[in-house]
Amino acid sequence: MEHDIKQLLEKNLEISQESLRLIQKMHRAALWARFFGLLKWAIIIGGTVWGYLVIQPYLNQLLSLGNSIPQGFDVGGLLKGLGK
Repeated sequence: MEHDIKQLLEKNLEISQESLRLIQKMHRAALWARFFGLLKWAIIIGGTVWGYLVIQPYLNQLLSLGNSIPQGFDVGGLLKGLGK
């Protein structure tokens, strides 16, 4: 009887240790998933901000060009004249 209890305790210990290893692997995987999720959003937001900062001077130039065109200016006629 005592031998059976000892075997059960040893088997229980082995299963507990294996469960602990699996839980540690799951925890590590969750941490890496969280890290890469944050990295993904940092790249998306950073890329958006960087793209805006790069294109901003061109947008400002385009908007100031639009404000400097006088009313009634014939852009179509200008483009036809350039095509000749």
